[in-house]
Amino acid sequence: NAQTHQMDVYSNGSLLRTIPITTGKEGFTTRSGVKVIMEKFDVKRMNSETVGIPAGSAESYDINDVQWAMRVTYSGEFIHAAPWSVGSQGSANVSHGCTGMSTENAAWLYAMTLRGDVVEYTGTDRPMEPDNGYGDWNIAWSDYKSGSALS
Repeated sequence: NAQTHQMDVYSNGSLLRTIPITTGKEGFTTRSGVKVIMEKFDVKRMNSETVGIPAGSAESYDINDVQWAMRVTYSGEFIHAAPWSVGSQGSANVSHGCTGMSTENAAWLYAMTLRGDVVEYTGTDRPMEPDNGYGDWNIAWSDYKSGSALS
């Protein structure tokens, strides 16, 4: 939830942990909707140029060793360890769209998730696009069914 800055993690309907997070700041709002973990990296280089933020600009970044990174959109939203933002986690959105958490929480989440696990985002006015990852989850069943060759 981007408004409460908390991630509730469930397994088989049981709440396992509530994790303080930070999501996208103004101008870099994280998308709300249903996403799926598409890729997992124990270490990932994150460079702002890959998401259209030029090197040398006030918003640029190039971090070689981001730990426990889980991709949830094609456009570059990840869930990952963000030790640089621990002071804001649980209280403010300060990222460029990713979901950041402590290294300890990210390691725990990484270890218990699989590619294909569903992550539901709430609390922003920016919707998830159906073609920005495994976004079929964001299409109403009636609309999805109406596009079927069987309808």
